[in-house]
Amino acid sequence: MKKSAFSILLSILTLILISACGSQASNTSNTPSAAKTQPEKSGDGAGASNTKPEDRVIKLLANSSNHNDEVAAILVKEVEKLGYKLEFKVPTDIIIANKEVVEGLYDAVLGNHSAALNAFNKANNTNLVPAFLTTFAPNGIYSKKYASFKDLPDGATISIPGDTANGGRPLLILQNAGLIKIKEGLDVTKITPSDIVDNPHKFKFKTLETGLLLRALDDLDAGFLFQSQRANGGLKLESAFGLESAEVKDFYIIAATRPELVGSPKIEALKKAYYSDAVKQFYQTRFDKGSIYYAW
Repeated sequence: MKKSAFSILLSILTLILISACGSQASNTSNTPSAAKTQPEKSGDGAGASNTKPEDRVIKLLANSSNHNDEVAAILVKEVEKLGYKLEFKVPTDIIIANKEVVEGLYDAVLGNHSAALNAFNKANNTNLVPAFLTTFAPNGIYSKKYASFKDLPDGATISIPGDTANGGRPLLILQNAGLIKIKEGLDVTKITPSDIVDNPHKFKFKTLETGLLLRALDDLDAGFLFQSQRANGGLKLESAFGLESAEVKDFYIIAATRPELVGSPKIEALKKAYYSDAVKQFYQTRFDKGSIYYAW
């Protein structure tokens, strides 16, 4: 009996010892698992390693204002030197071009001046902003029939651009020459002939699409021309009856973009490319000396 009782006691002690060892083994095996979980969380939080490389493609819309459609071809080579690729398109409608930038289809658009961009934002409840200024080519009033303002007869017909952002520009030139007077305090993008309060020479104004301004000069007494039109028509800068003032900052052509892209590497690369010697040398071949001003 004693031997039997001893055997039972020995069996109980063995079971207790095995149970204790099993519990210790279980606790030990759980520790590495917890330690392993921690690095995995850290790895999930470090998403920078999975971030896509910076987009090296600049998508640009460039219209014909101040020959920016031609400048874009130069920018292709200049941004390539900076490690970027430029894709550009020449839009037929600046309003549609602006909307395509708003929608994220393009990064920037060349062709607006500040006054026009402000008018676009207000009309469309958008927030395109200037990324940088480019050039200002003072536009003027020209004639193929007369030599100066003083030669214009009373009742002469003068052409003006049909778009609201530019329609008032020739009227400001006439006012600066002392020939008409416009209401004070008006937005320069909204001035129309109806805002003239004094017109002693009874000038008449013919509103035309921008593309028709040069052609119409053959039939009218005088007309407003953009610098590129003046150059294409073979007219000399000094033959202008009057020019816009270089201080009119509202009419510098700008590169417009979305707010989140201002100062971004790709926009800064575009700016550096535009402010290059190659672009300035191009303009020197297209414009008479003194007929264009640079923002850089």
